[in-house]
Parts: sequence; structure tokens; C-alpha cells
Amino acid sequence: MSVLLFYNFKGGVGKTTISVLAADHFSKSGKKVLLIDLDAQASATLFFKNSYGNIVPKRSLYTSLQKESLRPSICHLDSNLDLIPGDWDMSLWNQSLEKLPQRERNLVLQRYLTPLKNDYDFIILDVPPTLSTLVNNAVLASDYIVLVLQTQSSAYEGVLRTAKYLSQLRSDYEANFKLLGIVLYLVSKQANSDTSIAKEARETFGDAIFANSIYHRERVKRWANEGLTHKPNDVHDKRTHEMYSLFLKEVLYRIGEDK
Repeated sequence: MSVLLFYNFKGGVGKTTISVLAADHFSKSGKKVLLIDLDAQASATLFFKNSYGNIVPKRSLYTSLQKESLRPSICHLDSNLDLIPGDWDMSLWNQSLEKLPQRERNLVLQRYLTPLKNDYDFIILDVPPTLSTLVNNAVLASDYIVLVLQTQSSAYEGVLRTAKYLSQLRSDYEANFKLLGIVLYLVSKQANSDTSIAKEARETFGDAIFANSIYHRERVKRWANEGLTHKPNDVHDKRTHEMYSLFLKEVLYRIGEDK
């Protein structure tokens, strides 16, 4: 079982979409997947609601974290896909941890995920684009992290700072998470700024850059608003899923689960 996090502390870089599509693709390939939406904005949850209908857990994620058991928050979406929905009250969690010692407050989520690990092949964490105790918890609970770099100059600087932040956390906690690499999220194949930053990133990070990039697709926006579809005769569905599938196969290869 692996805990997987797609991350950049800059917002709007596509990490939630990648998390949702990863959960969808892995589950449809026969892997048992749980996505945990830790973001108070609950964008991943809304994406799945538009795909599967209303999703109401027996207990909110925030309440389950307070009661030290996540199981009552798990919602079954499909035969291999589960979700712990996000909600606004997750904005209270950072404050609720302040009474704990500094080191312990960053390891709470790791402890609560342990009882779930035998139930899933993958647990995917979706987090807000911030630096916070909540994000520290997600990072330290993860086995593998993929940085998401949108090909804009501000995002490029952001991924450098994110990598430094991860390195510091790993050192401070002697953590074992592995940075799988950096996926390029290109807004446009034609935009000069996109191709220039993509080239610079490849020169700077070398093999850390995934061979398969993610490109902006209008179909993803439709899926977010109307629900995920897998229409074999729809060329836009097919091409978009193929793009994510190639990237996610590379994720599995880098983890060592490509067989």
C-alpha cells in the first residue's frame, strides 16, 4: 500500500485534477483506492459529487480526526474507489492541533492512516495550496510525492521553494517519503512561455522531470462541472484519458508497481 501526494504550495497548478484522475484511473485498473480531501474548499469532493451524485459521510473528516478514527467518514463511490469528503470545517484543524507538542502535531494524520493501509492499494491525499500543519501532516504521512509544475514563471519559483520545504521536513523528521519527480502541467503547447519554462525545468531538474506531461484540456473542465465520463467513441474523452494514463503509468513505474 502506498500513500501518494501530488503537491505544490502554489494554487491553481492542477494538482487536485491530477489527484482525482489518478484515483479514477487506478481504481478502474483494478486497484483499491481511497482519496482523502483535506482541503476545506473541497474541490476534489465537488468533482466526485458531479460524477457520482450526492456524497454524505456518516461523520465529517474533521470530526473523525478529533475522534481518532477515519472509517466513519469513508464513502464508497465505486467497487474500487472510496472517498473521504472534504468540508469547510477542515479549516479548523490546524488550530485544533496547537495544544500538541510541535513534533507530535505534524504526525497525527500518519497515525490515523495506519489502520486503513491494509484496505487499499493507494491512499491519495489532496491538500490546500498552503504551508501549514495540515500540509506537514500530509507530507509526513506520504510514501511518494509528485511535484506539479505549471509552466509559468511564478510556478517555477514555487516548485523550487516546495522542493526545499520537502527537503527540510524530511531532514527534521527523518522521514522516508520519496520524491518521485516533477510533472509539467502545460497550459498550451504553443505558448512560448510554456515551452521556455518547460525547457528550463528539464535543464535544471533533468531526469526528475516526468517524460509524460499534462496539458490543459477543456474536457477536464467539463468533467469537473458535469462529471467524469469514459466514452470510447468520444475523441476528446479518449485523448484526455490517454494523456493521464501515460503519466500515471510512469508514476507506477517510478514507484516500482508497473507490472
